[in-house]
Amino acid sequence: MPAINKPRERIQRRLPMIVLGYSGFDRSVDFARREPGIRPGEERMVQGFDSACAILLDGEVIAAAAEERFSLEKHTNRFPRNAIRYCLKAANVRLSQVERIVHGFNYEKYASIFRGTDRYEQVLDPARQKDVWMRVFGEEFRPTTFGTVEHHLAHAASAYFPSGFETSLCLVCDGMGEVDAITLYEVNCGKFTKLDSLLIPNSIGILYGIITSQLGFAFNADEYKLMGLAPYGDPSRFRGLFERLIKPTDGGRYMIDWNICGENAFHSPYYRKILEYLDREVLPRPESSETHSQPYKDLAASVQEALENSITRLLCHWATKTGQKNLCMTGGVALNCTLNGKLIKQKLFEDLFIQPAAGDDGTALGAALFASHNLEPDKFHTQRRPMPFFGPEYSQTEMNAAAEKFVGKIIIDDLGTPERAASDAAEALSKDAIVAWFQGRMEYGPRALGNRSITANPMISDIKERLNAIIKLREGFRPFAPAVAAEHASRYFEIGDGASPFDYMLATTMVRPEWRERLPGITHVDGSARVQTVSSENNRLFYLLIEEFAKRTGIHALVNTSFNIRGQPMIVSPEIAIETILKVRIDRLYLGSLRIVRRN
Repeated sequence: MPAINKPRERIQRRLPMIVLGYSGFDRSVDFARREPGIRPGEERMVQGFDSACAILLDGEVIAAAAEERFSLEKHTNRFPRNAIRYCLKAANVRLSQVERIVHGFNYEKYASIFRGTDRYEQVLDPARQKDVWMRVFGEEFRPTTFGTVEHHLAHAASAYFPSGFETSLCLVCDGMGEVDAITLYEVNCGKFTKLDSLLIPNSIGILYGIITSQLGFAFNADEYKLMGLAPYGDPSRFRGLFERLIKPTDGGRYMIDWNICGENAFHSPYYRKILEYLDREVLPRPESSETHSQPYKDLAASVQEALENSITRLLCHWATKTGQKNLCMTGGVALNCTLNGKLIKQKLFEDLFIQPAAGDDGTALGAALFASHNLEPDKFHTQRRPMPFFGPEYSQTEMNAAAEKFVGKIIIDDLGTPERAASDAAEALSKDAIVAWFQGRMEYGPRALGNRSITANPMISDIKERLNAIIKLREGFRPFAPAVAAEHASRYFEIGDGASPFDYMLATTMVRPEWRERLPGITHVDGSARVQTVSSENNRLFYLLIEEFAKRTGIHALVNTSFNIRGQPMIVSPEIAIETILKVRIDRLYLGSLRIVRRN
């Protein structure tokens, strides 16, 4: 990132430091779709998805949101105009007041590699980003405010600054940055020192995405489905394949020998040679992603094992070499909850913080944090491990007005307060209702943490089947997560003290054997669960809902899944919430103090 000069006028007048970060490449998918011979799904094998925006005042996060929540296009790469407008409104500022606009990519640094290619000239060049800003915001955009932060540095900043650590090792692992697939930093008092990196041809994230595609899922979108399928499989069946592919080297590193799939296979358009090799020599792509025979489950288990082994070996080396006791993790691979659970269990580090928005949406926040700290490190402050409730919220008046638009289709009862709504919802849940819960500010990142959630009784024997088939409309093998009162978590789950990833539903652990049959709704096939711990401090209303449920059932946990249906992003507004319950068989929706049910 270019040197950041501190505006003398703002310092003299002591005005707030306003920094806006964003992610995504507006033309990336359109460019890919224009390429001759491109096949369905290959447009996902490009850079620039998960557009988002974040705005900071003096280093404090005021608002952050993914564009998909507003545009309703999941993982969109489009310029995040709606997210930007939301953030500006939430901060009560105009774009012309923003001191620095920063993009979470810096291809200009590597222009000697990319310049001259059509993709660089039309998509990746920072000049094209300025063009988009000017087209959308006109003269309100000041080109002199524009800057860039290298992609992995933006990721790293998104994890380090909220971690509360003074010094930390930081692992960034995703599909790809500008040229790297993995970067390791040591961070001390906000200074990032790059320790090591692996270039894109050694991307374990891309390998995982390729196997995701081979299983019939979407590359760079459905990797979490592979993670959910893996516990059904036996990793030994294809272990030899991944041992041939992934070769350990010195310093905890590894290299991926793609040439077993054919000469220059990695550099074939959209990894076609690799996918053709897998079709021919390993397993043909299934006709449907809805059902998988045992070999496909085994392939999922094998690549999951390979991922865990590769990352664990790398971190073991650097934990020993640096002596660091703290670890920050981010990048799309850091959303692999099974990997994270293994790292917690191995206790390589005393403390671990994972950025809840670990995907590319989080680089909007990271770019803004990095730029803010560079502008004024003495003035910079950020909250330690905040809950990522940075999205839109609605007043009760606004929710009432939204409900009135549907008055002929729904029955509306005002229970007076959200606290009374929690009691009423808990009563319904104890009687096996499925409840949608819409409260407060929307979550930033992919996990529903109790403000945009569908909840259910975890003791119902067929609740997974009901939720998958008639509510979420998704694959039946996928598990559901528990939200559990933090002080009771160790009663049901193998959880120690101080593991913050569980606050954000970012790690799996084992359900204690004596509870597996009693909590079938949240116990996966291997006895694991992707746990969210909830306290009155991190989400007061959701904690109250759980505790009200416990008063009636003795169980301090609920099924918690995101409030959306298949193909739909997490719900942002009351109107979309009501439209959704009219489409699927959710028994009740709670909007603030309102209880809403469908007529008929």
